[in-house]
Amino acid sequence: GIAMNIYTIGFVVHVALQGAAAALIPSEYARRGKADARKMADRLFQWSLGTGICLAGLQQLALPFLLPLFTTLPEVREAVKAPALVACLLHVVNGPRFVAEGEMIGLGSFRDLTAITVLGTSLLVACLQYTSLGQTLQGVMLANLVFCSYQTIALVSHYWAVGELRRSKKGEEKKQEKEE
Repeated sequence: GIAMNIYTIGFVVHVALQGAAAALIPSEYARRGKADARKMADRLFQWSLGTGICLAGLQQLALPFLLPLFTTLPEVREAVKAPALVACLLHVVNGPRFVAEGEMIGLGSFRDLTAITVLGTSLLVACLQYTSLGQTLQGVMLANLVFCSYQTIALVSHYWAVGELRRSKKGEEKKQEKEE
């Protein structure tokens, strides 16, 4: 609970970036076309990665001050340190993940988003059920990191290679920009 409460403070920022991506990317696509929508998405990905790194760093620096607010027991503080550090890593991983989800929501790629999420959830359940990760708090946090890492890789790969704003071959991209 303590590690997740500390993580949740920064999680709100990721959800805000997801909402921004869901609104700004399709808006830019409708107003200016695919190339400008891709530029908007790229900027949001940059912001999300920078924000994730900053949140992770701030959370790590704040842990010595935050942990005493949640418990006075030294044993509990010590037990929560490793899961809280994994939660810091989650910020870095989740920044691009939430922007990619927002991009897919905004552009209506619900089937692909659902498929990626179902596979990710299956991976999470398998980690918790069939490995030792489900037996400790740190293990659960590591399983969550596995899930989030898979989601980020799959969602960003969708953006780059399969989705509406995928990268085209150089000749095709210049031709598309002229047509728009």
